[in-house]
Amino acid sequence: MSHFEYKAIPAPHDGEATSAAQTPEARLAEAVTTRLNAMAAEGWIYLRSDAFALNGVEGKQAVLIFRRESDFGVFAADKPEYGTFVAE
Repeated sequence: MSHFEYKAIPAPHDGEATSAAQTPEARLAEAVTTRLNAMAAEGWIYLRSDAFALNGVEGKQAVLIFRRESDFGVFAADKPEYGTFVAE
């Protein structure tokens, strides 16, 4: 059975200028691509993006959500006090 850990990082607001990315849309796409590739290099798999309202801040903050397989040692046989998880 696979177990996962999750990580959310803020999505970029501004683009990253490159010689190939000349428009605002292309610069933003480049910034997102850079973050996705950096997370993938650490074994994270992109799942989706979500937007959340923040108290005292107008608008919403977008986050990129990733997961990767993990065993924290919690699910090992030597940790019976944590119980088991059964899919229903």
